[in-house]
Amino acid sequence: MAISIVFNVFTASQINNYYNKQTSVYRLALKTTNKDKFNYIVDSQQGNVITYGKLTATNPVRFQEMKPSKKFLAVKRTLEEYTMHTETTTDSKGHTTTTTYWSWDDEKTDYKYAKQVELFGRKYDLSKFNVNGYFNYVDADKITNGNNGYNGHYYYLDGDTRYEYKVIPITISGSFIAQATGGTLKPIKNKSYILLSQEKYKNYLKERQNNNRFVAAFVVVMLSVIELGSIYIFIFDEEN
Repeated sequence: MAISIVFNVFTASQINNYYNKQTSVYRLALKTTNKDKFNYIVDSQQGNVITYGKLTATNPVRFQEMKPSKKFLAVKRTLEEYTMHTETTTDSKGHTTTTTYWSWDDEKTDYKYAKQVELFGRKYDLSKFNVNGYFNYVDADKITNGNNGYNGHYYYLDGDTRYEYKVIPITISGSFIAQATGGTLKPIKNKSYILLSQEKYKNYLKERQNNNRFVAAFVVVMLSVIELGSIYIFIFDEEN
């Protein structure tokens, strides 16, 4: 019992320390939505910074079948093929039944991303950012060429092959935390990319500065409840 108590206390302490560290990253980071202040932070390499701003593709992209006027920060194209499947089942008497059905199956997905984005008048490589949360479906007939080969949501290459599209607009807005170092932006420590969030600035700060504390407190309370329950059961068993 004593070992169990020590273990739970140690576990709760470790979890609490972990979430406190996560929270402190956001609490201690510089914060601004001002263009000049943000650029000064980057130029002077002041470390972690949180901001909200607009990212605009400097070289928008599209696929060949798309209208020249339809360009995006990123495009995603999924090839689907109408494929026949067979399914064989055997009943309790050993009778075998084969059923045939057709479905649209994903074959491959192609991506195109702009190489750079402009933020507060400066250019940054888009590869440093994760913007995949901004992809949304778009009807093919709104973005593809001609009046033959497409039908509503899909672009048909033939009767059993079609494309489905998701796009990110040329300009998007979002909140993020990044490291200002070397005169540019990089992911913060232990992260491989700068994650752009669609949350508004105040909500972004509130969620990340407070939620980790709530999680840590919840875990500590739950471990305490479990431990008290274990103690009660132990005492009850001893008395009986």
